[in-house]
Amino acid sequence: MLKLDFNTGWTCRPLSREGDAVPVTLPHDAMRTEARVSTSRGEGNIGWFEGGDYEYRKVFTLPEECKGKKLTLEFESVYHNAEVYLNGGKAAFRPYGYTNFYVELNPWLKEGENEIRVIARNADQPNSRWYSGTGIYRPVWLFAAEEKHIVMNSVRVRTLGIHPARIHVEAKASAAGEVKLEVLDGEKVIVESSIAAGQSGEVSFDAEVPDARLWDVDSPNLYKARLSYEKDVA
Repeated sequence: MLKLDFNTGWTCRPLSREGDAVPVTLPHDAMRTEARVSTSRGEGNIGWFEGGDYEYRKVFTLPEECKGKKLTLEFESVYHNAEVYLNGGKAAFRPYGYTNFYVELNPWLKEGENEIRVIARNADQPNSRWYSGTGIYRPVWLFAAEEKHIVMNSVRVRTLGIHPARIHVEAKASAAGEVKLEVLDGEKVIVESSIAAGQSGEVSFDAEVPDARLWDVDSPNLYKARLSYEKDVA
């Protein structure tokens, strides 16, 4: 699965007051463009800024490596009550403002140029007990997955025991097929196993890590679990 930077080429303009759209690079805090006023309804909790609503806009053309793939945007956070529009269609709404969220793009995409707009609403003051900022204040990433892929955020690894070292790995594939697990010590593969995912796509592995070295502050030993499904690697 490709992970691409989606943080450049944006503009931002205020909606709750007059103002032109200006070029911005994400992450961006629109609140810092506001005046500090004694009448701020958020008062000292937001640094006596006014608070407002903003529109972020980006026009983009998909790179060649993304064409024909399942595309998802991850917004690490938008403050707050974000509305996402792609080519005029409402693709997502995310209340709150401190958690990430994902937007599937394929139903809204078209050939050539595409336009994405994100509205961040922060005029509903007071709404925070501390400085929140306004807008797309965390990075945005574009994920491009093959038709057959490991579902995003589905991989879970937990330790079952240390004498001997045993792990349990769970994941979910987008469709039935063979999923391969590798455990690496640096670049060396020390565990290798495959299992068939059924129609649900769910798989689980129990594996023993030979001669495993425990982690501590003086010897921070780490191992990597790598899952492969068709062309996708997680």
